[in-house]
Amino acid sequence: MKNFNIDDFKISNKNHPPSAQHDIFYTSLTNMDFLDDNNYPQCQKDGPQVLAKSLLNKKSKHILGGVIGYTYYLKILPNKILIDARKKYSLPEPKSSYVDHICKSDQDFVEVSKDTFQKYINFLKTENTQWLNMAQKDIK
Repeated sequence: MKNFNIDDFKISNKNHPPSAQHDIFYTSLTNMDFLDDNNYPQCQKDGPQVLAKSLLNKKSKHILGGVIGYTYYLKILPNKILIDARKKYSLPEPKSSYVDHICKSDQDFVEVSKDTFQKYINFLKTENTQWLNMAQKDIK
C-alpha cells in the first residue's frame, strides 16, 4: 500500500481569490433577508427594499494590476434626503406637475464616499438617528 502525503491534496489558491467578492445590498432590519457577519441587514438581490449598495468595481488587468474595489451608493429622495428606515414609508414630497410625475423618480441612488456609506449602514444596523444625521450632513 502506497503512503499518501497530505500536501498532494491541497488546492492551490493561485487562481482563486481569497474571498468571493460580489455586490452587496443593504436594507432595513424589517426588510432584511439575512444579517452578515457584522450584523448588517442585507438582501440577497437588488430590489425596491434596498437602501444602500456597494457594487464591485473591477478594473482592467492593465490598470494597477487588476485592483478590485467597491463603489458606494445610497438611496435618496428627490430633495436629497436619505431614507429613514425606521419609518414604514418615507414618502417624498408631492409632485408639482404632470412632467415631474412622469419623468422624475421618487427615489434614486447617489454615489457617496466610503465614510458616508459606513455611517448610513451603521444607522441601518442600529437604527440610531445620530448615524443618519451624520450621513445626511455629508450628502448636502
